[in-house]
Amino acid sequence: MINEKNVSITSELVTSINNDNNLNNMLVNNNTLSDKQIKLLESYKDKSFIVSILAKSSHDYYSTIKSFVNIPLILSSTTLAILNSASLNGEQMRIPNIVINSITGLTLAMISNFKITEKVTVFNNVFKKMNKLNHRIEEALINNTTDLNIDKISKFINEYEALIETLDYQFPVNIKKKIYNKYKDTGLKLPNALIGFEDITLTDLNINNI
Repeated sequence: MINEKNVSITSELVTSINNDNNLNNMLVNNNTLSDKQIKLLESYKDKSFIVSILAKSSHDYYSTIKSFVNIPLILSSTTLAILNSASLNGEQMRIPNIVINSITGLTLAMISNFKITEKVTVFNNVFKKMNKLNHRIEEALINNTTDLNIDKISKFINEYEALIETLDYQFPVNIKKKIYNKYKDTGLKLPNALIGFEDITLTDLNINNI
């Protein structure tokens, strides 16, 4: 039997079998899955794949920004080291110190304010974990179809949702547009992150990609 916890967690699974004539049998035999439930798991395989690509692209995007932002820090620290080793008095060093320290402070403030380092870390972690989840779901569908049950599908869904909840930052809009345009006509189930932003028209939001 499915306990209350599993029922609450797998509401989507229960919904998928509401119209099944063998509902009672399926609730008793937890190892029997309908085609709808298999398709549901396949949809999460697609979603985890797309999210892993979004996370990887976002990681690369913010890593590039971080590299460019760090250039002024490298230049300012190098310049300050050269000036300090030169034979300059305090008055001569006053203006260079002000300029260099201002550049350093502004750069550090930008990194902190836009949380670039945090975004690089978060997106990299989500990419790795979502990619592993995708591989595990794919392996389960290929090799262990007969061993799959509602509880196992529920665990996959829970893991996916937990990873989504760790995303404290939005994917960059330009990356979402690029990934959406690339995969919207492939038949893959797209994650919620790719719907709802203003450039997607209502005609694009159909049953095949929501």
